[in-house]
Amino acid sequence: MISVPYIPSSPVNKVLIAGDAPEPVLKSLASRGIEPVKTASLPTLPKNLSYHPDMQFVNISEGVIVCARGIHEDIKHRLKDLGYEIISGNSPLAPQYPSDIAYNCAVVGRFAFLNMRYTDDKVIEILKKSGKTLLHVPQGYAKCSIAIVNEEAIITADLKIHEKAVQNGIDSLLIPPQKNIVLDGYNYGFIGGSCGLISKTGLAFSGSYDCLDSADLIVKFLDKHGVVPVSLGNSNIVDIGSIIPLCTV
Repeated sequence: MISVPYIPSSPVNKVLIAGDAPEPVLKSLASRGIEPVKTASLPTLPKNLSYHPDMQFVNISEGVIVCARGIHEDIKHRLKDLGYEIISGNSPLAPQYPSDIAYNCAVVGRFAFLNMRYTDDKVIEILKKSGKTLLHVPQGYAKCSIAIVNEEAIITADLKIHEKAVQNGIDSLLIPPQKNIVLDGYNYGFIGGSCGLISKTGLAFSGSYDCLDSADLIVKFLDKHGVVPVSLGNSNIVDIGSIIPLCTV
């Protein structure tokens, strides 16, 4: 399993990913020796977000994942088989914002970005027990909005998240909303929901990173931190609710 949530120290061989992720993305992961552990649809979420892992799960600390109520038992068993402790949260989800964001929390090293007003109380409790510093942000879709580069660097299009990161010593690249990130039913998707680390030095995007409006800025920022972008396809990037690393080689 991953000792630092979302930030693998070596190449990944299993990731948690949306069950409806595009086939080219799944095939590209498989070609790299990475097995996708697919989510099931959660009907209490908005239809186009119902498979998104960052709406259903929070990897809080090494081996500890809090999940939304109603998660399919097969997924829980699969994660338990990989060595994870799976804790069910207390908050029911509903399709309308902000009733859909109780588990949308971004854990970045020793920090956690979240809207504390609407985050599940079990998530907050375990974050505190694990020693995380909680950073309240107005953005309810905190994990969707944050591409985690390492324990001390993120990419986001949310100004308040950017400001809170900088205030706490995190190097943050603020980009404009990426209008080329596809999310059915919405004008565009989020940068955090379109990617995830598949090694210490590889940030994988669910499509071609060259399609991003701010591709040059992002590549330059990643290079600064010794990370390279990885395209999991040749077409536009799709917001699939994050690619969450689970296990390393």
